[in-house]
Amino acid sequence: MSLAIGIGVFIVAATAGSTVFMSRRRGRMDMKEWAVGGRSFGGMLLWFLSAGEIYTTFALLGAAGWAYQHGAPGFYIIANAPLGYVLGYWLLPRIWRAGRDHGVMSQGDYILARFDKRWLAALVSAIGILALIPYVQVQLTGLAAITRVLFAGKIDNSAAVVAGALVLLVFTFTAGIRSSAFASIVKDTLVIILLVAVVATIGIATGLGGIGDILNRMSAQHPAYAALPGLRPQAHYTVWWYMSALIMTNVGYWMWPHSFQANLTARSERTIRRNAVLQPLYTLSYFFVFLIGFAALLTLPKLKDSNEALVAVIAHSYPAWFVGLAAGTAALVAVVPSTVMLLTVGTTFARNIYRPAADLSDRHRLVTARVGTLLAVLAAALLAVNSNQTIIALLLVAYSGIAQIGPGMLASLLWRKVSAWGMAIGSITGLLIVGIPAVKGWWATFSSMDVGILALAVNTALMIGISVLTPAPPAAAVRVGVPDAPLNDSRRREEGDVSELTETLRGRSE
Repeated sequence: MSLAIGIGVFIVAATAGSTVFMSRRRGRMDMKEWAVGGRSFGGMLLWFLSAGEIYTTFALLGAAGWAYQHGAPGFYIIANAPLGYVLGYWLLPRIWRAGRDHGVMSQGDYILARFDKRWLAALVSAIGILALIPYVQVQLTGLAAITRVLFAGKIDNSAAVVAGALVLLVFTFTAGIRSSAFASIVKDTLVIILLVAVVATIGIATGLGGIGDILNRMSAQHPAYAALPGLRPQAHYTVWWYMSALIMTNVGYWMWPHSFQANLTARSERTIRRNAVLQPLYTLSYFFVFLIGFAALLTLPKLKDSNEALVAVIAHSYPAWFVGLAAGTAALVAVVPSTVMLLTVGTTFARNIYRPAADLSDRHRLVTARVGTLLAVLAAALLAVNSNQTIIALLLVAYSGIAQIGPGMLASLLWRKVSAWGMAIGSITGLLIVGIPAVKGWWATFSSMDVGILALAVNTALMIGISVLTPAPPAAAVRVGVPDAPLNDSRRREEGDVSELTETLRGRSE
């Protein structure tokens, strides 16, 4: 297995080194280049960056693991990206325009410009960071699973997580958003090659036969695998759960701070819309991932950790050199998206939480961003060491949290009256509903729907009601999200203050 370890390490190290070198050839790394790539990405770089941040350990190890453990409930992943980009086709160009016109480089910057309230920008930024930490935990859980398989279980989970955390820190500290986009090209090319190669040969390698034979064996040995509630009815993954999970994850799809920030790298609205049309094609690869999960269940039915299903069946059935290729590719699937997430954490921490009103140098902000990144990795590593949840279960929890800023964020692009207090109280209430175990337990006694749906309903009602009762932001701020909002004479004097704020954001982005 030493050959496999060597190949896996080489793939990660070579990708990191070459992409950082290519990125650094552009010259000095400032905050704008580090965070949004100078707002200059064309269609190809944006496509790969989007794929790199969306198709993560969740899509590779997590999807195979849920196919292995649950069967049909994992199929919701297939609908997730296409539905997300239906919303994104409308939403993302509006966000990009706000970024271009008002110097926005993070989600918190947008909230500050749209609501003219620093405390709300700090609150939304904190929610985003708190939700991203479990997302990074998902990637560390995947890296740990890969490491355990490569070392044949001779390394414990804590050591595997620490090793993964070190890899993330090295890559993130030496990279910027452009390096992540270049690395995504390598990662996604390897992923497609790996999946096609495995699906074409796994029947022979495992002795299960062709694709049809694998599905026929699943129908014979696990007849419940292709229909809800799946292989474990006691988990209550019903049709109601399925639809509620889809709605909840699609509200949260573009609320992730790293997804928000990545689209600010585009050079034009046309680039963003083209990406929204083409990106869902990547979802076709999930069929391959599910098939590998089913082959793992038929070949290795007694795995202790379903997160290991994809790597374990490859390690069991293929030669060492191919295992190394698969492990290196799977590691990139965890490392590259984590880099984008951690860059977002650092940017958000430096611009919207750490002394946001202070006139600090670009270098000071960059160093602060890297400190924020370090703290986030440490927090995610602590969570990963003490967790035994599946990758998808972890991400669903994170989605139910980040979705709670969705009602206020979407309303900010549609409704002039939405207020800072409406968004804040709605979001906090939603987070309390999904975060308090007693509420989740109570909800589970009479509904199989995800508790995130209940939280979104209460959140939206409070956001609307409180916005009606509290003052709207200044008209100039409203126009950040709703550009055609009229400027009332009574509020015209406020425009100067908001314009000054916008100029400050622009200055900090230069």
